[in-house]
Amino acid sequence: MTEAAQQDTLVILKPDAFWRGLAGQIEARLGALGLQVVAECTLDADRNLPVEKWKEFYFPAIGNRPPCLEGTSKYMAHGPVKVIQLRGPAAIQKVRQAVGATRPWQADQGTIRGDFWPGATEANAPFRLKFQQPGDDQFLFNLIHASDSESSFAREVQFF
Repeated sequence: MTEAAQQDTLVILKPDAFWRGLAGQIEARLGALGLQVVAECTLDADRNLPVEKWKEFYFPAIGNRPPCLEGTSKYMAHGPVKVIQLRGPAAIQKVRQAVGATRPWQADQGTIRGDFWPGATEANAPFRLKFQQPGDDQFLFNLIHASDSESSFAREVQFF
């Protein structure tokens, strides 16, 4: 891929970004990447996807782990979430670098997850029991989703 090749990527600000008042700071960091916002929408209340659609969305990443899939889907359907389609050169790589590792405790400082992860116990303690399912000891809130490949983007964008 040449440096000038345009890519699209999908970013979703997850409910905990809103609960913790971090959505604006996260959007500012994404804006600093210099990518074009192609489309965006906030989904809450009746406009959000139902739990079953979120299960379908997350199944490729989570796989057949019912407690994790159920908890994540309920959490995402609870909302609010903000879906943003970004475009630009190397957009997927730029966004993934800005977001940091999926497991926030492994994310480098200077990344969104690395800077805003308060720890497993502290993160959204009031909400954890509402979404964590029996058998899912590692349920976590990690603020943001970002497509990991062009094929993931092509699949994910269809949901919105």
